[in-house]
Amino acid sequence: MKLNILTTAMLASGLAMFAHSANAAMVTDEHGNVGYDSYEECVTAVKDGSATFYTPYTYQKPKRRAGEASVKTMRLSEVMIPQDVVSSNDLQTSDYAAGACDLGVGQSDGRYGVSGALVGKYVPIAPDMPVNVYMNKSGDPIRLSMQQCDNHFSDKFPTPVVSEVTSLEAQVAVAEARIVEPVVVATKRVIRPTKYSVKEVIYAPEDQIKRIKTAEGTAIAIEDGTERATIVGQEADEQIVDEIEINQTFPVTRVPNNDTSSRVVDPVTGE
Repeated sequence: MKLNILTTAMLASGLAMFAHSANAAMVTDEHGNVGYDSYEECVTAVKDGSATFYTPYTYQKPKRRAGEASVKTMRLSEVMIPQDVVSSNDLQTSDYAAGACDLGVGQSDGRYGVSGALVGKYVPIAPDMPVNVYMNKSGDPIRLSMQQCDNHFSDKFPTPVVSEVTSLEAQVAVAEARIVEPVVVATKRVIRPTKYSVKEVIYAPEDQIKRIKTAEGTAIAIEDGTERATIVGQEADEQIVDEIEINQTFPVTRVPNNDTSSRVVDPVTGE
């Protein structure tokens, strides 16, 4: 009888150790986010559908660093990794069609990473996670962060998961109807001994025009095609610029005010 009890106890202990070992590869933090001991384990979980993708639990607005001219929100799967980043990091893909498995890191540069329990673990990131895409003056992406919290990844770009898809179906171009709205901004130029005014008329799709109420009046921000936001009217701070998405050019026409002098003056040089 004693032998049976001892044998049963040893068997139960062995099963408990086996179960612990089987689950040791995955860690779950207090928010329900998970991390894996290795990149391969994380990728396997993503591909077999068992992975729980990371969900941010804090909120923080974007913050540009030196060399970052603009920022826009995209889905991770919409981001193409620059070729120099692919080459320097020996990545096997340049897209995030299957998401990412990124090494969890802590706080740096005034921004958080993942929770302490997941630091050093590989965290699955969903393809549809909204991310902040920070771009240089040429409009090239140079850094990504989690959109909701602006938390950073282990590097400027998280490590992608190679997609099983080998070819993509042909994409059908859909013509999108857009309403173009004129925006008129008055500008005064001093031509001694009188003042001369011109109007700046900007024609842009109305979904690219953003009006922000300020103490000095309404600031008008309009997207342009050089990947930087142009502020028309009152001066707007960086926070407003960071909230503007850029994707299209617009024409600008300057015309004199009818209620001012008829004197012809170059609105650019003032001559």
